[in-house]
Amino acid sequence: MSDDKESVKAPFFKALKAFAKTNADMWSTPGHAGGKGYNVNTLGKEFYEFFGKNIFRADISSSVVSMGTILDHEGVAEDAEKQAAKVFGADTTFFVLNGTSTANKVVFFSSVAPGDVVLVGRNCHKSIIHSIILNECIPVYLKPAQNSYGLIGPIPQSEFTAEAIRQKIKDNPLVTNKRAKKVQLTVITNSTYDGLIYDVEKIKDKMADLTHFLHFDEAWYAYAHFHPLYQTRYAMSPYGKKRGLHRAPVFSTQSTHKLLWAFSQGSMLHFKQGTGKYELDMQGLKEASLMHASTSPFYPMFASLDVSSAIMESDGYKIVDRALTEAIKFRKEVVRRYKKSIKDGSWYFELWQAEMNLRHMGKDPANWVIDGGEQWHGFHGLENENVLLDPLKVTLLTPGIEENGEMQPFGIPASVVSKFLSAHNIIPEKTGFYNILVLFAPGVWENKTERLLKALDKFKELYDKNEPILNVFPELNVAHPDIYPAEMGLKDLCERVHDYLYQCQIFEIIPKVYSDFPVAALPPHKAAYGLVEGKTEYLGLDDLDGRISTFVILPYPPGIPLIMPGEMFERGPVIDFLRISEQFDNLFPGFSTEFHGVKKVEEDGKLRYKINCLKKRKNY
Repeated sequence: MSDDKESVKAPFFKALKAFAKTNADMWSTPGHAGGKGYNVNTLGKEFYEFFGKNIFRADISSSVVSMGTILDHEGVAEDAEKQAAKVFGADTTFFVLNGTSTANKVVFFSSVAPGDVVLVGRNCHKSIIHSIILNECIPVYLKPAQNSYGLIGPIPQSEFTAEAIRQKIKDNPLVTNKRAKKVQLTVITNSTYDGLIYDVEKIKDKMADLTHFLHFDEAWYAYAHFHPLYQTRYAMSPYGKKRGLHRAPVFSTQSTHKLLWAFSQGSMLHFKQGTGKYELDMQGLKEASLMHASTSPFYPMFASLDVSSAIMESDGYKIVDRALTEAIKFRKEVVRRYKKSIKDGSWYFELWQAEMNLRHMGKDPANWVIDGGEQWHGFHGLENENVLLDPLKVTLLTPGIEENGEMQPFGIPASVVSKFLSAHNIIPEKTGFYNILVLFAPGVWENKTERLLKALDKFKELYDKNEPILNVFPELNVAHPDIYPAEMGLKDLCERVHDYLYQCQIFEIIPKVYSDFPVAALPPHKAAYGLVEGKTEYLGLDDLDGRISTFVILPYPPGIPLIMPGEMFERGPVIDFLRISEQFDNLFPGFSTEFHGVKKVEEDGKLRYKINCLKKRKNY
């Protein structure tokens, strides 16, 4: 297909490209005036030359009439969004220019009022928590499964029953209207960070009479509409045989930039009206979108969303199918290497997936549907065929932890492997204690896969011969020679880190951290307001017991909240986990745990965790 025909499918990009070619004199914003302004300075010229002229000629203001109005969804902007709605299977699609974090806020502001009850998966993104705070609504949490690898899994179907939801509302001390027949909004993350995907049609059926609106946060899953592997497992999937059944209106928020083609922060908000009487006011959705949008949008980013839509319309199946081919090929190679190493009495990286014959590891959904009774995934309480493992999200396992959660005396912490990969310009998406997540986006090609395999092989080679740290991580020796002396080997380092985690029995603590929700002492927004009202203070870990958190406390790994704003710290697993993490950061600088909501400060030569809590008061 020719370039001209492709651009016809991208009306906004076509119009923007045509305007940029006019090289018009810009007597409006932005100040660089189509890039010409950079000529006044040497660094400015370098900046201009690096990015090229077209990006600046396309960076224009809303005063260009021919480009329509992005903020009001009119003109060629509206044409592009209508085209995207058809491509992605939605009734309505809005392009969002500051990420799915903002798209989630738009959903809340168009469907939720202060005091409303929202049903939220506890494995939600922090932007959902921020939306709860901003809208002053009351969260009731759905409990996801968890496994022995420290992975937070999907929400079991048992959580979606009317009885379970009513009981959660009844037990929640923050809900005043215990007789509410429906929650206002239900928010579910699909897929999970680690690639677990629901049978969405089952959830739509179950929630039809229990919620006014359904919202699937599909930030990592914008490609689902384009391959039969994912049929019935995404928010905008067509209604099935039960077409006459009442369905709640459905939102999907997707990070088009994550695994498709848009510039970073380019996202889409898709919406499909329900089949019952309860409908969304579309003007209200526009107003909510306007409330969270900049009045100075970046036109090239909008165009990148338009082009992403056109690309997927033309070649969506082929693109996703090729990515699946590469992911499955990589999985097969890892399995081959693992089996050979075990046969030779050695070790290699494993995969977090069901054991299957290599010849049968293909694109049939049946190969990737999780059997709840199997042991490999480590989850308890999952039903058969409810959840599918996305082949594009590959979790590598390092030695050290068994399926049943028992830690082994021999182990290779994933943080050391991940640091090695990064040193070789290979950047994984997420690193757990003994697992590494890599994403097979459509941009993954065969040579890129080969480089990853070679790097994994190289790590094994250097580990087996205990290569000196000075040759593997020289920066560690330079920065911390007392902790990482030059004579220390790579194997020595792995053993030292693993021994610490083994002594702590980290995988006994993690399940306890997420097994019970903390006490909800205050609505999240009231806790957050304490910060601006000067009612908070930073406390060390020894002083947390009985105190109410102001921020969400969220560790990577596993990227799931320990504490929500308004929840109370108590002696036990959460504080224990924070204490272990603090000690780990001091023992192994360069491999520190990433936390949101924790301020790390140096006191007496040690790194200390400080957490913002409400000051003690009789009444809040």
